[in-house]
Amino acid sequence: MFNLHEQLIKLQENEVEIHTDFSFDGIDSSISKRTINGLTDKLVVSGDSINDDSVFGTLMCFARDLASVDPKLVARGLDMLVTGFENEIKQAASAMATAGSDPTQHAEALDRYAFLFQWIVERGESTASQSHTAAAAAAAASQAKGRKRRTNATASGSSSGTSIAEVATGWKSKILDLYIVLQQLLQMPLGRIWNSVPERDTFVGVFTRLAHKAMEAPAYAKDADLQAALFNSLCLWLQNYNGLYGLATMITQNLQHYEHLSESMAALVQLAYDRFNGTQLADEVLRDIASKAFNSVHDKAGPKNTARFLVKLSQLAPKALLRQMGLLIKHLDSEAHILRSAMVDVIGHLTLYLASQEEQTEIIKNQIGEYFDIIEQRFQDAHYLVRAKVLQVCQFVCSGPAKFPKRRPRLISLISGRLEDKASNVRKHAIRALTLLLETHPFSLDGAELGIEQLEASLKKINDELEQMASAAPAKPAEVEEDKEDADDDEAGEGNADATMENAEAEADGPQDFANAGLSPEMAAKAMHLQFQQRYYRDALHFVYQLQEAQPLLLQLLGSTNKGEVMESMDFFVTAVRFRIDDAQEGIRRMSHLIWTPNTSSNASSAGDGTAEEARGVRAKLLDSYMQLYLTPSDRLSAAENTSRITRNLISLTFGATLAELTSLEELIRTLMEEGLVSADVIAKLRSVYGYTKQRLPPAQRRGAIIILGMLAQANRSIVTDDIDLYLRIGLGKYGHDDLTVAKYTCMILQCLGSSKSKRPGSVSANLDSEENKRLPMGNPIFDGLQRILEEPRRDPEWFPAAEQALNTIYALGEKPDALGARIIRMQAGLAQGLLALSKSDTTRQADELSMDVDGEDRASTPGADAEPPVRKLVDPWDLTRLLFIVGHIAIKEIVLLESIEAELKRRKSDEEPRRKKRNSPMPKPATRGKGKGRGRAAAADMQVDEDEDEDDELNQIAGTTEDEVGDIISAIRERELLYGTKSLLALFGPLLVHVCKNLGKFNDRLLTVHATAALAKFMCISSTFCEENLPLLLLLLQRAKSPVIRANISIALGDITVCFNNLIGENVQYLYGPLHDADTKVKKTTLMVLTHLILNGMVKVKGQLGEMAKCLEDKDARVADMARLFFSELSTKDNAVYNNLPDIISSLSMGAGAVNEESFGRIMKFLFDFIKEKDRQTDNVVEKLCQRFRNTTDPRQCRDIAYCMALLPYKSERSLRRLLDGLPGYQDKLSEDAVYKYFVEIVSKARSQSAQKQDTKALVDEYETKLKEARAKAIGEDNADLDIDILSSSQPATQATQPSDDEMEDEDL
Repeated sequence: MFNLHEQLIKLQENEVEIHTDFSFDGIDSSISKRTINGLTDKLVVSGDSINDDSVFGTLMCFARDLASVDPKLVARGLDMLVTGFENEIKQAASAMATAGSDPTQHAEALDRYAFLFQWIVERGESTASQSHTAAAAAAAASQAKGRKRRTNATASGSSSGTSIAEVATGWKSKILDLYIVLQQLLQMPLGRIWNSVPERDTFVGVFTRLAHKAMEAPAYAKDADLQAALFNSLCLWLQNYNGLYGLATMITQNLQHYEHLSESMAALVQLAYDRFNGTQLADEVLRDIASKAFNSVHDKAGPKNTARFLVKLSQLAPKALLRQMGLLIKHLDSEAHILRSAMVDVIGHLTLYLASQEEQTEIIKNQIGEYFDIIEQRFQDAHYLVRAKVLQVCQFVCSGPAKFPKRRPRLISLISGRLEDKASNVRKHAIRALTLLLETHPFSLDGAELGIEQLEASLKKINDELEQMASAAPAKPAEVEEDKEDADDDEAGEGNADATMENAEAEADGPQDFANAGLSPEMAAKAMHLQFQQRYYRDALHFVYQLQEAQPLLLQLLGSTNKGEVMESMDFFVTAVRFRIDDAQEGIRRMSHLIWTPNTSSNASSAGDGTAEEARGVRAKLLDSYMQLYLTPSDRLSAAENTSRITRNLISLTFGATLAELTSLEELIRTLMEEGLVSADVIAKLRSVYGYTKQRLPPAQRRGAIIILGMLAQANRSIVTDDIDLYLRIGLGKYGHDDLTVAKYTCMILQCLGSSKSKRPGSVSANLDSEENKRLPMGNPIFDGLQRILEEPRRDPEWFPAAEQALNTIYALGEKPDALGARIIRMQAGLAQGLLALSKSDTTRQADELSMDVDGEDRASTPGADAEPPVRKLVDPWDLTRLLFIVGHIAIKEIVLLESIEAELKRRKSDEEPRRKKRNSPMPKPATRGKGKGRGRAAAADMQVDEDEDEDDELNQIAGTTEDEVGDIISAIRERELLYGTKSLLALFGPLLVHVCKNLGKFNDRLLTVHATAALAKFMCISSTFCEENLPLLLLLLQRAKSPVIRANISIALGDITVCFNNLIGENVQYLYGPLHDADTKVKKTTLMVLTHLILNGMVKVKGQLGEMAKCLEDKDARVADMARLFFSELSTKDNAVYNNLPDIISSLSMGAGAVNEESFGRIMKFLFDFIKEKDRQTDNVVEKLCQRFRNTTDPRQCRDIAYCMALLPYKSERSLRRLLDGLPGYQDKLSEDAVYKYFVEIVSKARSQSAQKQDTKALVDEYETKLKEARAKAIGEDNADLDIDILSSSQPATQATQPSDDEMEDEDL
């Protein structure tokens, strides 16, 4: 008699007895195949053939020797058993259905099948795992030493998931067949087959254990059909054979140990709950989870698996979770943040489930309200991942069918607050949540558009109608007023109003509620409808006001270093523009600057953080956003209508755009054009708008069209060349003269003729004679049009930028631009006849007058101001201003032209050098000429060579024979000819500029003074001699000029002069830093930008002036402070620049008249010390230098500042502590100052926390602490024998409290 229980015990102890000598080990595969085929034949005929001892013995041999069986036969053997098992089940079912039959006679056969299944499956799994482990070990041994660790790790990691299903083909399908057959058996009354419950449970337990074993292997868990069969079998066990506690235990164990089963177990519970009356199973599992206390520090897998289980179950069976939420809610306070996050997710899914119920009872409404309260509380969770999960929950809850209008205002307020969260992940999800709340807003009237003006107009119209109805209605009873007040109180209690909303309601005051008594039913219904509309528009306005309050933060996040935040912010503004949110267009304009995001990052490949991919994502996202908003055709419009719409969109981008925005927009449009995203029809339409002459066209339209055409031309020059007459007729013709802005941008687009490749307007190509930059003869009509622009007599400030671009175009395209420039100067100078002679005499007479009147505003009140005739009576200030502007800009363009000529000459000489070497080879002269060209032909070729050599000789005579000589000649022309040559036209205007700038008070015209100083600065960039003579004048203007525009221009000019003549500025470098303390923010910002460029590019050597830059970190203007932070961040990457200048910065900020207050000093130092904390050697040296500073000062303020700086250092190394201890004699007398001693106490506390694991360092800290206390006691005794203060004990708690946060430490120290 076969006893399954006893045999399973023997199998476990490896003591199974087999009464046969047959073995599958070592026999030929053909014999094994015949044996299996024979057994199959018997079992197919009758399932109870297994009761035959010979058959059963052979099958046990098969199970025992499974490792030796051919893998192809393993699945066949399992198939044989499944077939026999299925036949036996059919026979048992037939016996139970036949009267008089005894079903118990099938119990032994079924037990034998169960025993074999247990043995074969376990044997197969263990064999597959051992084989894979051995193979992995062998492979690891054969690898190189550097690769060995990774291979071993891979092998060990994958061996746990290896199953026989991956080795034996068809094994998995046979296990599936087994459990499909088992489902038939479990639905039968097994109590009729087994007389005792233990015997029945032993049989069923075999298959539940195998199911558990199968689920442990990921290979089985990934098969949906197999998983369904396993789960159905387990649920039948639960339903029919009291498997509640066994299945609940199995689920909790799987959640504890197997990560891949967490969501599968949720599916199992859901299946049992929905189809097998498994309510008790769900309750048992959830109660067990609720009773546990999870700690993510010691147990990482448990909380994670449980969290995934709960989230999945809340999606699959929310009703089951609702029953136990009262117990599970305690996990919101769990130490494991992942479990808190999961509970928030669960609450979100439960909220959606409750909101989807058809019958919304008060209980359900209250429960939803409680869940929203919990979600709102979790916004303040300590862990950033939980806060991020809360925001994700808000997204999917508010995107569901239920809009929750009463809860949305509070959620938006909380989400907006998270835009300033310290975690970038939280900020990113907050932006996404705001975008989704905007996309799913419930205000669908008026086309779902949310323009404030439209909403306010609709609200005012409704209020007016209500007022009319209220005036026609009978007087209200007193109780109606009370009801109204109660209603208002209720609205306030819902938290739906803020300060902005109160203003909107104040503007829209009207009869919001009135008694409908006395009104006809139709009028009463209309009044109620109007009241609903009134509330609708109020809520809509409040919603828009909330979004507007968040927009400034979103604009800041567009400049974030985190690419995810940037892309989410872009999505928000694109969505806001779609819904016509006011001021959203500002975000679209700011987005254009993201086009400069680099495509690659030098650190991306080494860091492996995906920075390069994110950067490419930002550019692609930007292009997609602009395509979506402005270039995507509408399906509802025809092709012609779409072309007009896209053209209008592009032109609208230029309205009100700043220079920076236009520059970024140009790069963006150029990129779109290069990628073929702008159609030819749109370009043709833009030309049509630009050239429209039939009726009056708004100036902004024509301007926008030429601006966009110029941007497109940067990528495709044919936009200009295909219809150049259009630009001459419009931009350089009548319409350009009427609108100088159109003329300016026409000049800019004409500059694209200078090269077939994209280049910036105003630049001059170095290759003057190349095909790509073929210059035009000066008789070309283009130059006539440009000259007319320059001669335009109209007094319009827009003439100056138009004239600048006209001159740029002349020098970019003309063969002899200097000749035309000279004619223009003479023409303009003719309007100021007699001025040059006067300027020369006045210059001689006033050469020593440096105490000049810088601003003409005070000139009239000066005694004797009318003693000499002012210049403005001799010449019109407007004409003089135009003359000085033209002269100054031509001077700069001459420099650029000379540089391009120099580059071209050097290129020619570089190309000529190989031929020169061949000609100089020791050969007969005729042969040298013929063969030096590589031709070796007849006299015609020799004549050609002679001509080439003559040209080269002429070039050599003009420019010398070496590149250095070329450079010297060009430098000599700049230095001695342009401003001092007898035939130089510019030389005539140098004294005039000096005269005007020395007498700005006499020339009482703001425009004249600005352009005169700018022209003088341009002249100073030409010649070092002229620059040296007039540099004192320029510096004096920088100090005394009252116009901030002049001071800002001079600051820029000093930067240019530094680049041109570095030796001259080196002696006056302090003047570069002076404007950093200017009263005007624009001057400070400009100066900071100039210095940032000069210092970071190595054009100025920093000699103790970085302290002035550091003071900008505390500037009141946020833009200046941000620029200063960016400067120091970039400077920290250049050869320890911050570290090397740190002593000078400390001195500048702590000593002298320019010292900052202690609070500002602390914030600045905290920012700067972050750049050296990570480098131990620098930290050690800073400790030593700061200790030496104590010896040279007795000022208490400086002592406190030095001690504060020392307290900022990390003291990670023993060397830092040793130097701190060695320097104690230098500052022990300063310890009588309580603040100084407090900082050193904090140093001890910080060093002790850093050296907790190092015994030697700990001893050094103890030694230093002891000596510090002794020095403190001695210092107090010397100063005041009766004073005994123990700062150590009083400050230790404060130090410990400040340890977690640097910001808090700073506040406590100061």
